[in-house]
Amino acid sequence: MGFDLRGMLVPYLKKWYWFALCIAIFVSLAYMKIRYTIPQYNVSSTIMIAQDESVTGSELAAFKDLGLLQNAQESKLENEIQVLKSRTLITNIVNDLKLNVRYFSEGRILEVENYPKSLIEINFLSHDSIVHTKSATFNVRINSSTSFTFLDKEGTKLSDHSFGNTVTTNIGDVVITPSVDNLDTHSGKVIKIVVTPVKFVVEAYRNKLAVFPARGSSIVGISLNDPVREKAKDIINNLVDEYNIATVESKKQISARTANFINERLDLISGDLSEVDDEAAGYKSKFGLTSDVDAQTQRVADIDSRNVQEIAQLSTQINLIESMRRFVLSQDGRYDLIPANLGFADASITNTVTRYNGLTLQRKRLLKTSSEQNPVVVNIDQQIDGLRQVLIGSLNSLKSSIDIRLKSLRTQDQYFSGKLYNAPIREKDLRVIEREQTIKEQLYLYLLQKREEAELTSHITVSSARVIDRASTLNSYPVSPNKKIIYAGALFLGFILPFMTIYLSDLLNVKISSREDLEKVLSMPIIGSIPKVKAKNKIIISKNERSGAAEAFRILRTNLDFLMAGTTKSSGRVIFVTSTISGEGKTMISSNLTKTLSITGKKVIYLGTDLRDPKFHKFVDLPEGVNTKGLTNYIMDTELSPVDIIYKDKEENSFDFIPSGAIPPNPAELLMHDRVGEIFEYLKENYDYVVVDTSPVSLVADTLLIGHFADLCIYIVRENYSDKKLLQIPQNFYKDKRLPNIAVLLNSAGSQAGYNYGYGYGKKS
Repeated sequence: MGFDLRGMLVPYLKKWYWFALCIAIFVSLAYMKIRYTIPQYNVSSTIMIAQDESVTGSELAAFKDLGLLQNAQESKLENEIQVLKSRTLITNIVNDLKLNVRYFSEGRILEVENYPKSLIEINFLSHDSIVHTKSATFNVRINSSTSFTFLDKEGTKLSDHSFGNTVTTNIGDVVITPSVDNLDTHSGKVIKIVVTPVKFVVEAYRNKLAVFPARGSSIVGISLNDPVREKAKDIINNLVDEYNIATVESKKQISARTANFINERLDLISGDLSEVDDEAAGYKSKFGLTSDVDAQTQRVADIDSRNVQEIAQLSTQINLIESMRRFVLSQDGRYDLIPANLGFADASITNTVTRYNGLTLQRKRLLKTSSEQNPVVVNIDQQIDGLRQVLIGSLNSLKSSIDIRLKSLRTQDQYFSGKLYNAPIREKDLRVIEREQTIKEQLYLYLLQKREEAELTSHITVSSARVIDRASTLNSYPVSPNKKIIYAGALFLGFILPFMTIYLSDLLNVKISSREDLEKVLSMPIIGSIPKVKAKNKIIISKNERSGAAEAFRILRTNLDFLMAGTTKSSGRVIFVTSTISGEGKTMISSNLTKTLSITGKKVIYLGTDLRDPKFHKFVDLPEGVNTKGLTNYIMDTELSPVDIIYKDKEENSFDFIPSGAIPPNPAELLMHDRVGEIFEYLKENYDYVVVDTSPVSLVADTLLIGHFADLCIYIVRENYSDKKLLQIPQNFYKDKRLPNIAVLLNSAGSQAGYNYGYGYGKKS
């Protein structure tokens, strides 16, 4: 099936008056709300919060370059927003502007607050700590420029007083004074004074105040909705001023605390630095160190190296001296040459060796030509012996002097070696002292610098907030109540409420509500629709009747001919009227259908086969009421003939009828009797149409037992009564051909029944 927009809209269009009524109600309520709601105006301001002082909220503001406050920049703006909404700032504003005391005068519809100035002013003689916790309402009627009267809520006079005199109230003594020069022109006017505890006023404005940052910048917007625009402006402007005052004072206090902290640290570091300097001086003095330890150590190393070289040289000379002494003293080398130029420092040894070698050479030359007894040789030997003694003495003397020098050098070597061995330790100790000295000195200089910066900051302090836009209203129209939104909401509710009601009722409705419900489920023919009848008479059909129901039965009569066009019978057509359950209108349809067929001049008879719960006696006056003999009597009494149980309607265009008779205990067994077939054969032979009112098919099998007698079965479904799930029963009967030539009739349909054109061209019943 395609999308049927018209079919979807029909249920809602039928109840258009619901929509009209709901829209009218909600629009009226919206009008009342707008008229009697105090208008709220939006006032806003824009400020820029400085970000270069992101760490001024800390006592260590001067030390931000140490990296102690790396995340302070990120949370700066959020912190400042919370400061702007703090109770402390708003409490100061409430106290400064005296917002806990409000003055109202009567307007045309609502009370109007008098701000910034009222005709009169109340002054409290009690301390603020007491007044700020009290609440009270005074209705003051101005009598003249000198007197006034207190009224209660109903306007009844309480007491008379004079302006300027002390009046005792439940919140303490007060004095009410005029705020304008001439009050006589306002005589009789009533001013309502409302006193509210400060903490309640503060919380109210904290909840109403909106402070929001602009994305990606340090711009902050401040917004406030209030019935009095001037008051909202004063609150926002004073809030920014209070915030700047608070931030400046905070910065000054922080700078002072920072300076005190730095001075304390400077005193401490100065003492530590002096101790380290004394320790360095004492250490150097103790170990004979200079400022340049490395150079001093290098010099000691050079001296020690030279001493080692000299010791080696002197040791070599001692070895040479010992070798020469042994050679000179030995007999074997007595007249041999002595090595010369051995590098002795003593020149006399070198001269003695030269003279000794010269005499030795001379002796050797003489011995070549003479003997050892030669007086000349003997004289040379004597000289050589003398020089030998002199040489030995000189060598011994030189050795003694070298030994003394060598011992001195070795003593120095031990001293300098000890110096070099302890140099790394001394250097390490000295470096530790110097490192501590350097740290203390750098920290001391750093603190001196920060002290100067703190001093400059304390004398050059600017506020954190710079006003970009002073507080002002966006437009002259109130933001609350919003007429467009309220009226739009009223129209929406007025439309959606009946829409949802109809939709949900339709969604939750399991009853058949229209012909379309039948067409969606059933594949059998739908013979027509009978509209809902409100008439008191059960038989609503007459020859001249032009009501919608009468027209529907005439259409039904016409459709019968189409459905039975395939039958060869020209008379004796049997029409069964049945349904799924009781109460769907079988008797009403069958009796009125019988009447409709009889109007055409056909011979028609009504046969009641509902032996369990017959209702025909409610439609037609029977001779003996519910006890009138009928079908059951005929079946059980063989002496009765069909003529004995056939009755005639007394109305115009009457029809014959056979009631069901007495209610038997075994209806199913009776309907299986042979006399049932006999009476059907009799009726077919004597009548053009036989309209049979049967039992519900889902409750008993009575109808199925006699179904083979039918030429047409009209299956009744009642709108808003029959369950949609029960439609499967006639559908199965149709598919399985358990009832012949079955068609569905919708009973008690709505006003749009029957091909969507309606009925009636004249009087409505």
